[in-house]
Amino acid sequence: MEEDIELDYGAITIDNASLKGEGYRFYEGILKQMRQFKDSPVQVIQTDIVHNEAMKHIGQEISNTRSSIERALRSANKQLKINPAQIDQARELLSVDGGELEIADQRLQKYYEWIGGKVISSSDYADLSLLMELYFETEAPFETGKDKKNEFPDAIALLSVEGWAEANDLNVIAVSQDKGWTNYSENSERITVVSSLSAALEKFQPHNEVANIIASIREDSLLDEPNHILEQITSAISDSLDGADIDIEASSSFYYEYGDVYATYHDHDFETDENGLVKVNIIRITDELITLKVTAIVECVVHASFDFSVRDSIDKDYVGMGGASCEMESSYKTDVVITLAGDFSDGIDNIDAEEIEVMETLGYADFGEVEPDWRSYEDEL
Repeated sequence: MEEDIELDYGAITIDNASLKGEGYRFYEGILKQMRQFKDSPVQVIQTDIVHNEAMKHIGQEISNTRSSIERALRSANKQLKINPAQIDQARELLSVDGGELEIADQRLQKYYEWIGGKVISSSDYADLSLLMELYFETEAPFETGKDKKNEFPDAIALLSVEGWAEANDLNVIAVSQDKGWTNYSENSERITVVSSLSAALEKFQPHNEVANIIASIREDSLLDEPNHILEQITSAISDSLDGADIDIEASSSFYYEYGDVYATYHDHDFETDENGLVKVNIIRITDELITLKVTAIVECVVHASFDFSVRDSIDKDYVGMGGASCEMESSYKTDVVITLAGDFSDGIDNIDAEEIEVMETLGYADFGEVEPDWRSYEDEL
């Protein structure tokens, strides 16, 4: 069905790809804003299909983390000669009881409870005869040219939401970027699919109020001209780069190791619409607070030091060839979730940023071709 902001949506559901896209960070950023539905008339539902998909992905991340910890502990024992008893102590401190899927299930169930969500059973609501009809007729979410069997989980999830919505006489917002979900919703009387959680949350805010707030933000140049809130946003973005875990790529004719990697903030711009105005999503409104999301393109400078060596073909050892300190410009995109408090009708000076969350930071930098700083190497000689 066509998206219509005048529709009264009584429920919201989120597919696993959207949860994964937010890093399963349930108590940060956009996912934290789902808390507004706790004890509200809007119901948060999750199909058992999507729940199980999320369990599988979170469980895999837990398994990968456990493997990384074990490799690091073995390396600490072998390379750093740390006492085995201390290694065992560290292993115990870094361990969590339970299997991966059990831990993932507990994490999801805790989040559902926190936001007032519930898991619905596909066996209770999915129409299997309709499922088979969609499959053999290749109707959405099944797609021509793909292995249709892979679309069964999506189809069951959508039919479960549709059946639940009919049983409860409610319209549902579904958050998904999946083409099959979008195509299915075009013929649904109950489900409207939106591509981002921030856009979905905006639909649950009072529409006139949202329009007025966005107009106020733009008219007062809250995000365009220097003011104390922009200064706070800049500071938050800059601080988010401190301690960033940056993976380094580089090419060299020498063997190298790198260290002292850090990034410094240079500048940022906000994403704008076709009229050159900053894109703003209002994702929560209360009597005292307004939470909005903007997207920033951040420019920074990445610094790294390199130590170079070559392998001596005679004694098979590595001979140092000096080092180099390098820097490069880089950029990345991040969502910024801002919670404001104050009276919008009384100007920027009476608005304060209660909280600013910068959701991403720089994770990768490619220095291209690197080589020793020969001047420094000659000075050492």
